Amino acid sequence: MGNLATESLLTALAGELDCSHVAVNAAGIVERIHARHPSEATGTLVAITRDVLGPLLRDGAGARVLNRIRLQPDAPVLGFRIAVAPLDRTDPGAGVVAAFRLLEQTPFTNEELVRLTEAVPRIARMVAAWVEPETGLLRWSAFEEEIARRTGSRLSCLVYGNLDQLHLINEMVGFETGDRVIRDAGRAWRSQLRSLDALGTHLSGDRFIAILFGQTLNHARTWAERMREAIHEIRVDGRQRGVSASFGVVAIPPDQGYQHALAAAETACRVAKERGRDRVEIYEDGDATIIRRHVAVRESDSLAETLDGDRLVLYAQPILPLAAGATPHHYEILARVQCADGDTVSLGSFLEAAERYQLLERLDRWVVSRAVAMLAPFAAPLGTLGANFALNLTGQSLSQPEFADFVRTEIKGHALPRGLLDFEFTEIAAAHNLNATRRFIARMAEIGSRVALDDFGTGVSSLVHLKDLDVFRIKIDGKFVRDVLQSSRSRALIRAIVQIAGELGLETVAEFVEDAAIAEQVRGLGVHYAQGYFYGHARLLDDTIEQLLGEAPARAVAGTG
Repeated sequence: MGNLATESLLTALAGELDCSHVAVNAAGIVERIHARHPSEATGTLVAITRDVLGPLLRDGAGARVLNRIRLQPDAPVLGFRIAVAPLDRTDPGAGVVAAFRLLEQTPFTNEELVRLTEAVPRIARMVAAWVEPETGLLRWSAFEEEIARRTGSRLSCLVYGNLDQLHLINEMVGFETGDRVIRDAGRAWRSQLRSLDALGTHLSGDRFIAILFGQTLNHARTWAERMREAIHEIRVDGRQRGVSASFGVVAIPPDQGYQHALAAAETACRVAKERGRDRVEIYEDGDATIIRRHVAVRESDSLAETLDGDRLVLYAQPILPLAAGATPHHYEILARVQCADGDTVSLGSFLEAAERYQLLERLDRWVVSRAVAMLAPFAAPLGTLGANFALNLTGQSLSQPEFADFVRTEIKGHALPRGLLDFEFTEIAAAHNLNATRRFIARMAEIGSRVALDDFGTGVSSLVHLKDLDVFRIKIDGKFVRDVLQSSRSRALIRAIVQIAGELGLETVAEFVEDAAIAEQVRGLGVHYAQGYFYGHARLLDDTIEQLLGEAPARAVAGTG
């Protein structure tokens, strides 16, 4: 529901009822008031709608006219006449719509109350566009609009909440149950906000935000503690399974926007998790742990600047055949950061911050676009060679339905041949959203691209993932490969993985093959391919393509134009 549409509807209603103000309060999370003429009473009427009329209707009172009202028994008559109706007749707590006239105007009639009631469904539909149906909290776009409209000089606090170890619930009882926990947490969040001048939103996944207007840090901490206790009451499959959440709280200075406070509150929440979870932490500038977290924020900013400044470069590391008959010319494409002095560094130091600040999908999109653009001019000769390149993508991208469409558009738009570009996800990323993984695999299969499971063996249900996911290759986690010479258990696990992969018709790759002895050992265990420094360091993708073209038949190279 945009501002223009809202103002248009409320303006028309105010004119139809000849009233000075029309106010909307939806369960304390959406507040709008339209004034036909500028008035100092606007703030007072917002509070009356929230604190007087809202509780009145929640107590069972229906639509009604209040032509004379006192806020206290001995207080003077309020300078307004009021017609009020519930936002949803079936849910007294859903909110109210109220029309205000000045006391010197004519009283509201029952016929005018009916006209107000008839307008309520249109207002309710517009409010619904603001609210996430699963939790009843504001959608992010609506949250930002409300902040922009309501931010003033009053002291405010921001509370950031994050459910603890939701992945354990997903793994124990399934992702549908995990989604229900998120929904129940959001509804608890909304319920705790109802009696306050506050805004709340479901940021994403298992993360929630509240802005408490006119509250001190102590009040905000108390609210967060109540919220923490409310999370404890959430039941999983009819039983309490120790659902908990961690919270970060920060004051918002009157002269600053909420963005800085959001980053600070998230930092405090991360500290709460590091200090044992299920606790509330106040943001304090001198806290050493918070200072370390600030480094992560700077790293996320640095990665964003790297993407904006086109300072990423693509490398390719060879994946060499070990088994007879295995196809050569396989590579994994890797992204690195180009430093000012010309050196390149791994993205590893940025990835934790990038995940926390939702930059991974943006990174993946950059890598896909750049890789496709670099491969496209040489697609024909590379296809003739049977060359194959794999991109390792992140779980954040996997969880976005539109990401698969983006990848398909890039590949089809550059006419890459089938089989030239495949994709890898870590087993853990794939397991966090099996349905999304299945959808991505199916969408890629339609254009001839396949998906491999990376770091296989690290998940708690690896064999289940093989049964559920139509992958073509598994890359055995490097921790098994590194100690394969010393550990009989690692050898046994690799042998078992290879045997199962063979039964399922899957290729296997051993990662981190660092020397000849390890290479010989994994070959003896039946692994199809190996990747590691023994077989080659990563080289610039441009140089890799140039080397491959030197091996292509002359007619194929000439055919590229």
